[in-house]
Amino acid sequence: MKLVDLHVHSNASDGSLSPTEVVLASNEAGLTAIALTDHDTVSGVAEALETADSLDLEVIPGVELSCFYKEKEIHILGLYVDHNSESLHQFLTSNAKKRRERNEKMVEAFRADGFDITMEDLLLGNPKTIITRAHFARALVNKGYVSTPDQAFKKYLDPDRPYYRKREVITPEESIKAIREAGGFPVLAHPCQYKLGWQGIEDLVVELRSYGLLGLECFHSSNNQHESGKLRAIALKHDLALTGGSDFHGAAKPDIQLGVGRGGLKVSAAYLDTIKLAMFFGQVLGSF
Repeated sequence: MKLVDLHVHSNASDGSLSPTEVVLASNEAGLTAIALTDHDTVSGVAEALETADSLDLEVIPGVELSCFYKEKEIHILGLYVDHNSESLHQFLTSNAKKRRERNEKMVEAFRADGFDITMEDLLLGNPKTIITRAHFARALVNKGYVSTPDQAFKKYLDPDRPYYRKREVITPEESIKAIREAGGFPVLAHPCQYKLGWQGIEDLVVELRSYGLLGLECFHSSNNQHESGKLRAIALKHDLALTGGSDFHGAAKPDIQLGVGRGGLKVSAAYLDTIKLAMFFGQVLGSF
């Protein structure tokens, strides 16, 4: 069975591998296609496409946009975006400014309480990276304040923890519009992570569908089989394409491998074929 991974990160955001390294590792893993979906940036896409040019591997230009729904941060994946789109670049530049302001407030809060953390610590030698909370987690590990990134989130960085700071609100409607204006295919990422309950997830899907959502990430490293099955039923009920990916970050999430994720996750290339049909014909044709 041919396999794909439609949710992958590089060090253009909070992954540990460069776009080139991600592509080479994906090819070595025998994947047919990957989507490079860095947080709020497409800066790694050109490098990934160039690296894959001589390989039998499709690199899908993508992005993962952060936005807010009922006070919760949610993520929208954009697959097959035009990474040279001027409107998308303007949207991402605005988002980057809001993210930078949030990060500076978090650094100030940590330093005010005696933590030796600077913006330079977060960049990890890559001045062009988009800093996320994962960068804070790695810095806290490197400085010896916690043992693992997971501990950093639970103790300091999750939304109910003392150093979390919310960015200026970006709406799901704005995010989906930006993806579609760039020719992309918008997908709700890892719905179970938002802890909305099944009815809450379906309510979210219905609202996002009205804005132009086209896919639902039913298969993800954080899901068990029951959860993936429930999401699959919701996707089919609302005529959304089924997608899946590992959410690979390299060393930042060492238990997640390309194309595999946790628990032996595998995503058939048939799901990607369905997405391509949906992009051409405007509807989901059949299911798997």
